[in-house]
Amino acid sequence: MTKTLSTLFVLLLLAGNAVAQDNFTYTPQNPKPGDVITITYEPSGTLLGTMKPVEAVYYVSGYAPGGYKNLDADELVLTRQGKKYTGTIKTDTAAALVTLGFSADKNFDNNFNKGYYIILNEGEKPRKGAHTALSFFYQFDGSRVGVERDAEKALEAVKKEMEQNADVKKELLPMYVRLVSTVKKEEAPALVQKEIETFIKAGLKTEDDYTALQNLYNATRQPEQGKLVTELIKQKYPQGKWQVNETIQKFYGEKDPAKKLAMLKEIEAKTETDEAWKGLKNNLDFFKQQYLTTYVAKKDWEGLRKAMKEVEFDNKAQLTSFYNNTAWNMQGDSTELALAEEMSRIATMYAKAEMTKPTGKKPTYLTTKQWENERKMGYAMYADTYAMIMYRMGQYKKGLPYAKEAAITIHKGADAEQNNTYALLAEKALPVKQYKKELEDFVKAGKATKDMKDILKRTYVKEKGSDAHFDDYVAALMKESHTKMLAELRKSMLNETAPSFALLDLKGNNVNIQDLKGKVVVADFWATWCGPCIASFPAMQKMVNKYKDNEQVKFVFINTWENGEDKNKLAGDFITKSQYNFQVLMDKEDKVVQQFKVEGIPTKFVIDGNGVIRFKSVGYNSSEDAMMAELDAMIDLAKQSTAKTF
Repeated sequence: MTKTLSTLFVLLLLAGNAVAQDNFTYTPQNPKPGDVITITYEPSGTLLGTMKPVEAVYYVSGYAPGGYKNLDADELVLTRQGKKYTGTIKTDTAAALVTLGFSADKNFDNNFNKGYYIILNEGEKPRKGAHTALSFFYQFDGSRVGVERDAEKALEAVKKEMEQNADVKKELLPMYVRLVSTVKKEEAPALVQKEIETFIKAGLKTEDDYTALQNLYNATRQPEQGKLVTELIKQKYPQGKWQVNETIQKFYGEKDPAKKLAMLKEIEAKTETDEAWKGLKNNLDFFKQQYLTTYVAKKDWEGLRKAMKEVEFDNKAQLTSFYNNTAWNMQGDSTELALAEEMSRIATMYAKAEMTKPTGKKPTYLTTKQWENERKMGYAMYADTYAMIMYRMGQYKKGLPYAKEAAITIHKGADAEQNNTYALLAEKALPVKQYKKELEDFVKAGKATKDMKDILKRTYVKEKGSDAHFDDYVAALMKESHTKMLAELRKSMLNETAPSFALLDLKGNNVNIQDLKGKVVVADFWATWCGPCIASFPAMQKMVNKYKDNEQVKFVFINTWENGEDKNKLAGDFITKSQYNFQVLMDKEDKVVQQFKVEGIPTKFVIDGNGVIRFKSVGYNSSEDAMMAELDAMIDLAKQSTAKTF
């Protein structure tokens, strides 16, 4: 009887490890690390009935001291048999979890936001680290296969890991605390306090134990207790690891180049001799980059030239990234163009060589195609920088091939800012006949900028003798762009009920989204520390001004993930200083951002008058015109979906 019950329990356990979907199966049913797994998939969910070829990717992850570790990623070769697809995956002997993504025409089947995954087993239970990896999947990595962040599923997974592997509980407690505080806000304080008490009772034997306790107090917003533990750590471990963090923080804050160099050399020496510092060896190139940045901040170009010869980088990619970013900023105000050109040229030549013949191995978190695309996009970015420097230096014909390769050959005209660089050079280096149609096509595609329209205006005046009817000419081009954009956006329209929420604005007024039914609501999540959020605000101000008299459209700017104790003051001072007239809602407890499953900011949601999310836009691509045109189109479509009911 006991044997039968035990066998039944194991079968139930293994069944619970599998993704319960009829359209997705795998063999062996109890896969182990190192096994070759054969998967069978039939299109479902958003791919149900698709006529497009199905593509697949897989990611293999495992456990190492310190937690989650990427082991492999690649495209999965599929063989079609009727309605079903099959493929095989060779797993690493260190593997614990395999996650998969199935897509057609860039549209993922996310298995109703559960994703597709295979937990590997060790004996009769999931391998150590499998559920930790699954928790990371639901917190972060799922987005790469169309799965939105899900804190509840992530919490469930990390709880299973802690239950099955008691020796990793201390390591996972900070993650558990963060997730439980998000998912179970009411119960969290009691649950977390219980864990802290259990943690203390188990005994604080090492500096890592004290640090873990410190992190728990910080995660539960008990700063005084956290400070007390910090002092205890310093007393008990005067030569401990805490010194590493403090030294690094001082290094980051040091603005004097000579002092920073001395600190850099000290850090470099310690990574060779001190066990506590050896883990930072891989970060040395980043620290060297930080040292060089002190000269950039002071615009001490002669000092930068000398410093660049003093430090050697092990990772050339880190150095060329610094060169490209610095050169781009320098060209903006035509500063030291000769030095900017030198740095940009080195970076661009390196990126081009890497694009065609990479010197390093494929990163374990990227598939082969993703890695190829990343190298290609990296080269396009660096080539665009070099082309823009050539424009500033008046070397138009030299810069044009780089701009064309970036904007047209690689990006196919889909990047407005790189189109802009190409247009500026083309006007100077090519006959009107050669570039006019290309610029018109950029406008039609909604990938144009103000500079491009100015170039077209100059061209128009030369041809017509005046600017009469120029606005009609551009409007006709933009109408085609708007029509195409509407058609593309219709394909990506969402149909998700927006979470209900009520927040106070900076004036203390309560704003309830339920009171905005019947209106199209544009909700923009932001924070004062978020660079891309701030960069998008001039364009967003123009949108607010455009719709200020439109009773059908409402903009709200939800301040979230804000740092500091007085969040109202931080947000209010920023808005006042910047002279924006946004209605800012304060998500002080980060509750609403979680309800909307936001993974990064800025994120904008366009909600129709029926309370349905129609669009979600993440990030800012730095082109005002392109962003505004797209948001206009989203608002138009949301109005149309509202009108069907109201």
